[in-house]
Amino acid sequence: MKRLTILLLFLSFFVTAQGCSGTPDKKDDLITVATKMSESTTSIEQNVVLATTTQFDYSRLDYSQDEPDFLFETEDNSKLSTDWRDDLLSELRLAAPNFDVPYVREEWGPGWIDDNYNCINTRHEVLIEESLATTSLDDRGCSVIAGKWYDYYSDEFFDDPAELDIDHMVPLHNAHVSGASNWPLETKINFYNDLSDPQHLIAVSSSANRSKGSRGPEVWKPVNDAYWCQYAYSWIEIKARWNLSVSEIELQALQEMLNSCKGLPEQTYWFSNWLLRKGAMSTQDMSLTENEEKSELEGSFEETVDTNND
Repeated sequence: MKRLTILLLFLSFFVTAQGCSGTPDKKDDLITVATKMSESTTSIEQNVVLATTTQFDYSRLDYSQDEPDFLFETEDNSKLSTDWRDDLLSELRLAAPNFDVPYVREEWGPGWIDDNYNCINTRHEVLIEESLATTSLDDRGCSVIAGKWYDYYSDEFFDDPAELDIDHMVPLHNAHVSGASNWPLETKINFYNDLSDPQHLIAVSSSANRSKGSRGPEVWKPVNDAYWCQYAYSWIEIKARWNLSVSEIELQALQEMLNSCKGLPEQTYWFSNWLLRKGAMSTQDMSLTENEEKSELEGSFEETVDTNND
């Protein structure tokens, strides 16, 4: 718009000058050119707006400002809604999977990337973030070689990162047939490496991840049924956030898994951010999960044994 304004001002000045010199033909020609340029630029601007205004803004990767109103009672937003499960499910878009476009893994980019150029790629960022003990890195400081992880799928602990895969909660192929087939490459890379939502990528045993494959909850569920509540909640939030659809049988399976919830699961991306922003709790107030407490106790016990051996 600034360039257009300057151009029109320049043409206006030029037209005025030509008018004073008594050359009406050139004046008319310049006015015609200016009018056409104005119409052309307006048309381009309108097309740009239409091209960037879609149902879902894929460029928005920071969803920390989303307030989960559906979690609270309408009359009193300090109370958890009793029908939050139904409200959460209503955030989903129902549609049959689209298998028309073949799924090609290479179209999702180079795999794990090092987004902040610290030589630690997404896989190892997740391993560092989710380790229940201080991680050890290789000599270059780029790869995790030791730590302690809990696999929610199998209900097992692991010390060797080589035994772990980083699982996309919503698998790439599932996302592909749920609406991602027409995403641009940048969006696919962002989805592949999304670290903004701690539910999106999780460290699990390689065997559990390969057992799951690209299957949805209507076909595959974690062996650890105590994790079903969290699994369904995370699956729903991710699909809703990325505007991915669910099938009817997928929706039914998610509903059944949510019925196992005795309250909100431990990890709720929208909910936790809402509480933190409202000052209802701080990061220090966030209590340890049962597995984190167990790990800390085991760590304290090991330190005591080492001290006694000295």
